[in-house]
Amino acid sequence: MEELFNKNGIAVRNNLKAIQEELLRGTGFVMGGGVSVFMQRESLHEKNILISVDRGKLAPTETKFVVGRIKDALELFQRELNNPKET
Repeated sequence: MEELFNKNGIAVRNNLKAIQEELLRGTGFVMGGGVSVFMQRESLHEKNILISVDRGKLAPTETKFVVGRIKDALELFQRELNNPKET
C-alpha cells in the first residue's frame, strides 16, 4: 500500500475518505509515488481538482476535474497510484 503525504509532510491514510477529507478540509494537497492531487482555485467561486502524474521520462500529465466530479478524480488518483506505468 502506497504511503501518502499532504503538503506539510504529514501522512495521509490511503483510502478515499481520508484523501477527500484532506482535499476539502485539510491542506488541499495529497501526493505519493509520482502522483499528486490538489485543489486549484480558478476564480472566487470556481475550484477544480487537478491530478498530476509524473513517471520521470516524459513531461508530467495533468487532468482537471470540477469539484462536483471528486469521485471520478479520486478514482483516477487511486488507479494511477496503484498501477504505476512507465511512460
